[in-house]
Amino acid sequence: MARVGDLLAKLPLPGASGLAADRPPMGRFVLMGLPRSGTTYLMSLLHSHPEIFCTGEQFNPHAVVGLNGEDRSPEAVLTRDGDPVAHMHRVFAEAAASGAAQGGFKFMLGHNIEVFKALAEDPELRIIHVWRENRLAQVASMLKAVQSKRWTQTRKDAAYVAQTIEGRPRQISQRWHEWATIDHLTAQLLQNLPQQVLTLEYTTLFAPDVPTRLCEFLGVAPSPRMKSRLLKQGVNRVVDRFTTPGPIVHYFTQIGREDWLGEEI
Repeated sequence: MARVGDLLAKLPLPGASGLAADRPPMGRFVLMGLPRSGTTYLMSLLHSHPEIFCTGEQFNPHAVVGLNGEDRSPEAVLTRDGDPVAHMHRVFAEAAASGAAQGGFKFMLGHNIEVFKALAEDPELRIIHVWRENRLAQVASMLKAVQSKRWTQTRKDAAYVAQTIEGRPRQISQRWHEWATIDHLTAQLLQNLPQQVLTLEYTTLFAPDVPTRLCEFLGVAPSPRMKSRLLKQGVNRVVDRFTTPGPIVHYFTQIGREDWLGEEI
């Protein structure tokens, strides 16, 4: 398989002449993780840097998700799915055409196996893997998004934050075990790959030093412009996010995960 970097080097960039043509090759990265693990927050944080281009879920099964919305047309989805690796090349080419020093996209684990295999075979790619230790909070966040059809929040809305969700212990247990297994296997795989890998747990994403760590990992200078507009969508105490918390408290206490019931951040 040809390396993505070699393919990009052969692509003419719009308006590439003079100093623009003499720019060093753009670095490439992928931001990967499971739903409700902080990937969207991190994507917006990365893209706010003037030298970083980070777009959305290019391989979402239902749509091609970019920076300016999503394309749900059958033509766009079929073109992408017909040759997903070629679509990935186009994403990196778009990032390079923007003049970014680093270009990447958000890739949700489980979205496309062909892309996942291509990423693993590209030693020049940098990988940022995000995961969430509090699986109850992670599933609660997913349930709220599904039930409300509201995936992100950029403006303060106390009523929405306080809005509770329906959830059953067995339903939650099935989902968190699936996600924990995927994250565990992904972490093991990443340890054996030649790529540079940065692993971040959800609660660490909001630490003051994270923008600097990301810049150091991607090889760009820190920027005071790095800031995400996304806001927290749930109350601090995880158990308070449920309409009927009693069964949740009983189940997670009995299995020794009462630490997930309290405040996550």
